[in-house]
Amino acid sequence: MENNIKSNQKYITTLNDDLFIGEGMGRKCYIHPTNEELCIKIPSKRGKRSSQREIDYFKRLHKRGKSFDMISDFKGDIKTNLGEGNLYELVRDHDGKISKNLEYYLSLRDKNITAKMVKLIEELRVYLKDQYILFSDLDMDNILVKKYDENSFKLIVIDGIGDNNQIPLLEYIKPLGTKRCDKKWGLFKERIVKPFPHLKEKIKSFV
Repeated sequence: MENNIKSNQKYITTLNDDLFIGEGMGRKCYIHPTNEELCIKIPSKRGKRSSQREIDYFKRLHKRGKSFDMISDFKGDIKTNLGEGNLYELVRDHDGKISKNLEYYLSLRDKNITAKMVKLIEELRVYLKDQYILFSDLDMDNILVKKYDENSFKLIVIDGIGDNNQIPLLEYIKPLGTKRCDKKWGLFKERIVKPFPHLKEKIKSFV
């Protein structure tokens, strides 16, 4: 897997509509045309600042030895015909298909699958708390469910990691950061409970 694309890259990677995956948080996402394990996120003019804040945060997480077990990791920069892009891990299932998001699985309204998703949400909560990873905008559509087989799944966050503040004080003041995470997790829970009210008592608070 590519770990980094140097800034003096001599070629331009060509992206087109056939490679387009989706759009969110001020970025468009494309499948890498020559590496199926990567995606390329192209930030809009308005999204460049927040995108760079996320990348800088990821780099600090790496320096601190944090686990990226449940986060789609940043892999470097790349030049494309659509402008400068950022490389991230592309989450795929065991059959090679791009993983579906949490909302898709909950919308199936299958009792057994829903129970598994609730368990995975709890595993994500514990992971973010234990690793002390800040998040700004968790939602059901930016959390993918990686399927290892018919009975084995894991949640992978593909967007919304880090803090929106330009000065990263919350990284260094854990009580304040935890308080912010508790609030953001509460908003995430509300987004789930609104279409799936029966899950209100099943999803724990962050702290």
